[in-house]
Amino acid sequence: VLHLLKTVEDSLQGTGNTIVELLLDEQTFSPDETDKLAELKVVGFKKIELVAATAEEMIQAAFEDGDSGIAHLEEIAAEVSSDLRLGKVKIAMDNYIEFVDGVEWLVTVLSNAERAFAARMAESSMESDRQALLERISEQMAAVKAAQESEDWVLLADLLEYEYPEILADARTLIKSIM
Repeated sequence: VLHLLKTVEDSLQGTGNTIVELLLDEQTFSPDETDKLAELKVVGFKKIELVAATAEEMIQAAFEDGDSGIAHLEEIAAEVSSDLRLGKVKIAMDNYIEFVDGVEWLVTVLSNAERAFAARMAESSMESDRQALLERISEQMAAVKAAQESEDWVLLADLLEYEYPEILADARTLIKSIM
């Protein structure tokens, strides 16, 4: 299966498309799961589908998922904050990693918005709003990481509980206005 994936990816070069998902007998795989894919044989499946998309299509799909992604980030931030306040540092740090990954997803989506929505963004103040939001996220993530590294659990809980809800609400509003 991995050889098939590489062959198709090679044939897509220059088209702007990339494989984003593999469906093998209705089981979903990411093209990044190379170890798993290397073990699988094409003849072992009745149906093989490769889903391709352009960067713009992937960004648009991420924007469409933006509301649920932000809602998930809000939940994780609240859980981490609550766990830290209760002294459950290990549990909080497990969820903290998921929070950081989620914020990185949000930054990636917002950073690439212009690729998929250039016309809409040029017609309004959305670009300046996007840049200001990215700057706020960057500043708060620096504060969050500093609090985590210095093991200042109260500050980390405060940042997640009091700073991030506004940032995430602004991100939700911006994504809806861009869509």
